[in-house]
Amino acid sequence: MIVVVGQPAVDERGALHGNAALIAAAAVQAGARVELVGSVSAADAGEAAALALGMAGVGHAALLRDPAGVGHLDANDLELGLRYLPECDVLVVAEPLAPDTLAVVVAAAAYHAARLVVVIGAHDQPPAAVSDTATVLRAPVEEEWAFAAVVGRYAALLADGQPAAAAWRSALAGSGWQEATGEDVDRGAAAEDAATAEGGATVEGGAIEA
Repeated sequence: MIVVVGQPAVDERGALHGNAALIAAAAVQAGARVELVGSVSAADAGEAAALALGMAGVGHAALLRDPAGVGHLDANDLELGLRYLPECDVLVVAEPLAPDTLAVVVAAAAYHAARLVVVIGAHDQPPAAVSDTATVLRAPVEEEWAFAAVVGRYAALLADGQPAAAAWRSALAGSGWQEATGEDVDRGAAAEDAATAEGGATVEGGAIEA
């Protein structure tokens, strides 16, 4: 099973929006079982997000309703949500987290012996708390849907037992992303190959550079 951590949302049409929701939905479309752990507003927008997740086949039993609205994920709340789930093969951090909150996720991944995928902001540096065995993805500024589709497929292939490099190549296939030359690459991560996306993003060994 894949566990996606983040704060799902919907747009003005009621469609899923944001990395957490889109990655989770893409993983379901790739054939995986997915649970989303995080929080939504206790207002109508949060209920709409939960409903849209259910319609997309994404489990959300550990999705908290926050009366204060959507803000930074709280480490204690996230730890509680992750404990609610008895299994986890792949854990995807779909948005940047505060260091103490990320530490909770890293500990949960270690407890479940889950493979860890961490999405960071376009201009963020890879977090020190993440081991070299994790895949770190730098989200591009644009092309949210395309990025989420690749990450969701990648997570599903990891959950199916594929090695990171093979899963990354398969996730990229047919996505509009292509191999990059070595001169385009600064840094590697868990996957071995580098690629560039249309629109100027660079995917390097699992790290996407804007």
